[in-house]
Amino acid sequence: MQRLTDPAVLAPILNQDWPWAGFAIGDLEPEAMPHCQWWQSAGAVVLLFDGLNPRLLCPFGDASGLAPILASIQDERVWANVRPAFEDAFRRFYRPDKAVPMRRMYLDRPVASLGEAVRLSLADRPEIEELLKQGEWVLFLPQSLAAGHYYGVRENGRLIAVAGTHVASSRYDIAALGTVFTHPGRRGNGLAHVCSSHVLSSIGRAGIRRVVLNVEDTKAGARRIYERLGFRTCCVYLDGEWARI
Repeated sequence: MQRLTDPAVLAPILNQDWPWAGFAIGDLEPEAMPHCQWWQSAGAVVLLFDGLNPRLLCPFGDASGLAPILASIQDERVWANVRPAFEDAFRRFYRPDKAVPMRRMYLDRPVASLGEAVRLSLADRPEIEELLKQGEWVLFLPQSLAAGHYYGVRENGRLIAVAGTHVASSRYDIAALGTVFTHPGRRGNGLAHVCSSHVLSSIGRAGIRRVVLNVEDTKAGARRIYERLGFRTCCVYLDGEWARI
C-alpha cells in the first residue's frame, strides 16, 4: 500500500473511469489537494477527503486492493460512495447507517442555453441561501459561486430557481452540476431545465466538455430533466454515512 501525492500520477488513473471519478478529478486542483489523502493498493485507489464531517471515503479502480486500505483506516464513521463492485469488500469493514441509493450521471457533449436565466455571483449568496430554505436539503458550496457558472430565474424580482456547479476545472476538463433547486410553489414549469441548461452552456464556453452529477435514484422526475439535457447513467451506488464494524 502506498500514498499518492502527485496529481500527474493520479489524473491518468482517475480518467480511466471519469464518469465515476469526476468529483475526485476536480479534487486534484491545488486548493483541494491539501484536504485529500490518496491511497493505492493493487488495483484500488481510495480518496479520503477531510472537507466533510465525517471524512469522505471513495474507492476507484477495482476491488482487488481495497481490503488492506480499509483495514488501515480507523475512522469510526465515514461518508462513503460505494458502487456495487466495491460493496462486498466494503461491508467487511463498514456497514451502511444513513446511506441511500444515488445515481451518478454524466455528459460529454455541448448543451445550448434555453429560456431566460440570469448569472449569479457571490453577491447573490444570501438570496440563494434563502431560496434553499424553502424545501428539501441540497448541497450548496458558496465558494463555487466564484467560478461563474451559477444561474437563476427571478419572478417579480425574487429568485425562484437556481443551478450551479460543485466542481469546475478547466485544467482537468471536468465539472459537476449541482444545487439544482426550484421553489416548491413554482415546480413543474421547467425552471430547473432552464437554469441547468445555462450552467452547462457556461461550462462549455469555459472549455469543459465533461460533466457529472448525482441524483437520488428515487427522484425519477429530476432524472428525466437531466436525461433531456443529454445525461446518461454511469451507475447506481450507496451514498451516505457508514459505521465501522
